[in-house]
Amino acid sequence: MTAPDTAPEPPARRRPSRWSALSLRARVTLVAGVLTATGLALAGALLLLSLRAGLIAGLDDAAETRAADASAALRDGDIPRAVSTAGGDSLVQVLKADGTVLAASPPLQDRLPLVALPVAPGQRRQPDVRLAGREMRVLTLVGRVDGTVVVVASPLDDVEESLTQLTRRLLIGGPVLLALICASMWVLLGYTLRTVDRMRVQVEQLSAAGLERRLEVPPARDQVRQLALTMNSLLARLQSAVQGQRRFVADAAHELRSPLAALRTRLEVNQRAGDPTQWQEAAPAMIADFDRLTRLVDDLLALARLDESPRLRRREVLDLDEIVFAEAARARRAAPDVTVDVRQVSAALVHGDPDLLTRVVANLLSNAVRHAHTRVQVTLSTSDDQVELTVADDGPGVPAAERERVFERFHRLDAARTHDSGGSGLGLAIVRDAVRAHGGSVVLADARPGALVSVWLPQQHGPSGPLSGLAP
Repeated sequence: MTAPDTAPEPPARRRPSRWSALSLRARVTLVAGVLTATGLALAGALLLLSLRAGLIAGLDDAAETRAADASAALRDGDIPRAVSTAGGDSLVQVLKADGTVLAASPPLQDRLPLVALPVAPGQRRQPDVRLAGREMRVLTLVGRVDGTVVVVASPLDDVEESLTQLTRRLLIGGPVLLALICASMWVLLGYTLRTVDRMRVQVEQLSAAGLERRLEVPPARDQVRQLALTMNSLLARLQSAVQGQRRFVADAAHELRSPLAALRTRLEVNQRAGDPTQWQEAAPAMIADFDRLTRLVDDLLALARLDESPRLRRREVLDLDEIVFAEAARARRAAPDVTVDVRQVSAALVHGDPDLLTRVVANLLSNAVRHAHTRVQVTLSTSDDQVELTVADDGPGVPAAERERVFERFHRLDAARTHDSGGSGLGLAIVRDAVRAHGGSVVLADARPGALVSVWLPQQHGPSGPLSGLAP
């Protein structure tokens, strides 16, 4: 016996990190503080290094000057003056070429040579030494004639003291400056986010009944202002969409109510009459009302599907000419007194939804036959990777001011606002949405006389037949 299958346990939800739990204000301030602290630390380190290098360079320049003065005194034979050239805390030691101390400042008289001999003529900088607990910087100058070596030892106390004082000031002033920057950032972010918070409250107060309201636009020309303008533009589009949806629902209810009311009236009249022959006489009219109601529901369902998913879910390579021939034959049967000419229909391949394209052709022919006097001309041709389908009738035509509006939902010309016309005002709206879903376009023009509807669709190159079920 096999063990029963157990449903897999849902993956455990990860707990939010402490960083993600912080507010935007706190995160930005913290990041700014860390970056500022890093910048201040680097700037302080560079300042200390620059100051030390400058002080050492000044100390070496003074030592070289003293060494040169001592060397000049030696050439003049004035050894005491050579020793006394050292100023301040600097010490001088004069060495013979063999390492004997010829003369020296009092602290160095009883010491061994400060430097190891021999010293190369170009070697001035020597390793630091420690004398009486003080770090000394040593510099040498070799005489060109007798080879004597003048050694100048300068204390580094002043340099270290200056660096220590600067370090203390930086350790005090740096955190104070960092705190001021973080506090300023916190206040500035609070002011900025207060504007965003006001916008949030205004958005929360909006409802479907109050979409005419707009957000307050801040005066500063920054990203927050751009956000407010974008939100207002979005609200305007939402308001237009909601108003269009309300008009659509109202028009749909009105259109559905008319055939239902007519059908109910006929049913009540025949029920009260009680004559079986009257039912037979009323049956065609009732069937016509039922068919009109069915077409209206089908059109509403097609528009709802197009609104829900503008991208086509089903695509096939289709012979559009076959669809045109089939729908033309159906139009001839529906209106035998109107001639539907398809002699200028040539082969054309398109890639699309067969149901939608069939509805496009059917709606165009139905609209043309309904308004034509005697003739409907259909053409189908290909050029420049496009398929052009035109349907022209010899009816009254469409005024130029109405040629764009006829593609709106439930929009019908005054002459067509009768139940006998059979139109619901959705046929051309479905044509436009379906053609756009296929990447095409549709235009209404004057056929002189009548109306001319032109549809352009991308041409498909290749064999016909079903392809993959989902659009890419």
